[in-house]
Amino acid sequence: MNALPYLLNVSLYLLLFYGCYELLLRRNTFFGLNRVYLLASVILSLLLPLVELPGGAANSLPVGMITLPTFTVGNPQSASTNGLSVTQWFWLVYGVGVAIMLVRLGLNLWAVFRLIRRGTTESKGTCTLVRLPDDSTPSFSFGRYLVLNHADALTEPKALMRHEEAHIRQGHTADVLFLEIVQIAFWFNPVLWLYKHAIQEIHEFLADRAALAQENLKLDYARQLVAYALNIPSAELTTPFVSKSTLKQRIVMLQKPQTHRRAILGYAFVLPLAALLVMCTQSEHDPQSEGTLSTTTQTQARKAVKVDGEIFTVVEEQPEFQGGMAGLGSYLGKNLRYPAAAQKAKAEGRVFVSFVVTKSGEITDVEILKGIGYGADEEAIRVVQNMPRWQPAKQNGQLVNVKFNLPINFQLEDDESTAFKGIETFMIDGKVTTRQEVKALSPDKISRMDVDKERKTITIMTK
Repeated sequence: MNALPYLLNVSLYLLLFYGCYELLLRRNTFFGLNRVYLLASVILSLLLPLVELPGGAANSLPVGMITLPTFTVGNPQSASTNGLSVTQWFWLVYGVGVAIMLVRLGLNLWAVFRLIRRGTTESKGTCTLVRLPDDSTPSFSFGRYLVLNHADALTEPKALMRHEEAHIRQGHTADVLFLEIVQIAFWFNPVLWLYKHAIQEIHEFLADRAALAQENLKLDYARQLVAYALNIPSAELTTPFVSKSTLKQRIVMLQKPQTHRRAILGYAFVLPLAALLVMCTQSEHDPQSEGTLSTTTQTQARKAVKVDGEIFTVVEEQPEFQGGMAGLGSYLGKNLRYPAAAQKAKAEGRVFVSFVVTKSGEITDVEILKGIGYGADEEAIRVVQNMPRWQPAKQNGQLVNVKFNLPINFQLEDDESTAFKGIETFMIDGKVTTRQEVKALSPDKISRMDVDKERKTITIMTK
């Protein structure tokens, strides 16, 4: 799958999964399940766009057909135009966003560890206790570190200690860092900010439940949360004992009765929606399939040739294009064009074209076995149907019909050498040729190569 459709499809899945969470699951008291759901939905959103459902006969090539060597066609060079293309601008802006998010994450991590280094550390069972020399920041946990400001270090309140130890024991920092990394790649998607807020909210519910399970911490826990709420905001990656943004919801959840078990059905409701979206996004591989079919029907009707007799797949004497395989490659190189829609969508891949060479050498029964869409399928059909007559095949001395499969590889030339940039005309030994033939020419066969940037021409003389 191309990068841009992948980014868009992942964003669609994230929106679907989070919408289901907000509508069906957020108010449940199944905090552990909600945590698993949020993390699993992000992972599934990253993986599901890569799933390709079997599409029937079109995706599997028939057995018993002669397959010609793959011909590769590159895109006409846009390098000769001044400035960046729309696609290049998109990736430039995307790259800048990724860089900014990387710097942001790095600065946040640096701020947390700088704060930890200010305090004195002490190993305490499953965590490392850090006592800060001042009260400039509220107590928090990060990874294995339980960081206490000066006031809390003196008293070590039970509610706070049990709460933060639960964060550490349950590995909540890893969840936040995972979402931060995903957010770097999908910085343009606001749904991930909602995901991060939701997972941090779930972390607080889970830690509250763990703290309440301890002795002597039942009736007055909510009052301790309110009393501790008068603190300055903490670092974005840390887990403070009290966050003002989640305080009200935490107190509500503390008093809320256990959700009935039938609410678990809400999790199962997401599965058919995800399956439906998988099927819907499969169409992005060939968004112009209807156009392909209609074009195929029209061209076949325009150039219908009756096939008289049996169609062979194995013969004694193969049909031959004028000039052999080199002639076929030259014909395709001169006539195939990379569709503008395919270039814009960065669509690449092989188009498999099936056709029959008749007894008279004519081309008929042209059809797409597997395509990539965006106009590439129509272009492949057009060029194959307009082929000149072949020298027909023979079996037992008789002219026969033969079926061929021609793979045409549409590949964008993003890594073109500097010497070819801006060049529009290619000549070998005084004859105009194609970029593909020049690139395929072995260096040991070149005696001289002249590049005229003003005339946008490369002239090659062979040995």
